[in-house]
Amino acid sequence: MKKKQLFILAFLLVLATILLPEVQHLLSLDLNDTTTILAAGPAFAPLKWNMGKNNMAGYKGHILFVPEEAAITVPTVPDPEKAADNTELITAAGSFTFAEGSIKQPVYLYSTEGEVEYKAEPQGEVDGISFKQTLSFFFPGNTPGMHAFNAMVKNTRGYYIFEDPEGNQMILGQPGLTGSLSPSFNGGKARADRRGTTYTVTADSNYSAIFLATPIDMEVIGGNKPAPAPQG
Repeated sequence: MKKKQLFILAFLLVLATILLPEVQHLLSLDLNDTTTILAAGPAFAPLKWNMGKNNMAGYKGHILFVPEEAAITVPTVPDPEKAADNTELITAAGSFTFAEGSIKQPVYLYSTEGEVEYKAEPQGEVDGISFKQTLSFFFPGNTPGMHAFNAMVKNTRGYYIFEDPEGNQMILGQPGLTGSLSPSFNGGKARADRRGTTYTVTADSNYSAIFLATPIDMEVIGGNKPAPAPQG
């Protein structure tokens, strides 16, 4: 009987050693903070609005385009089960690298001010809802360069980067779910009509928006300012 009691005591000591860290963690939680009792990783959290916060709509008049076949690596969101928190869930980390002989950096695209629009509409049935992401913008004029771009891009899938007024950069397209662009040219009729191409990009996604972890200097790529001098 004594050996049995010693065995039970030893078992309980081992069990207590295993459970002690978890017990200490639970005791340390602030139970008034609902976010602390959720599991690690992405979780529902309150959506709060700070009074006086800026909320200007629209996007800046420049976009970057990367053809799918030109990119070896792409900024990508993590597997949902591996995301550390809510922010990481919808943030694309990493950078573009390009295949030898392809473009060396994203292609800069100008858009008329106030013509860049982005929206994400729900699609699918119950238990299978995703988003149809749509990015549209407008390039003015009737130039050979624009029509050449239209000819090449119409059947070329890829990735598109755009920027909101606060400087947050977003990416449309992920590996396997790249964006498809449809150009629509209108030369106008009356002298006062608008002339140019309207571009509409669509992509399927599990997310209503994906942000870039490392922003790209669009002004440098567009040639609007010099690249920073190399360090060292």
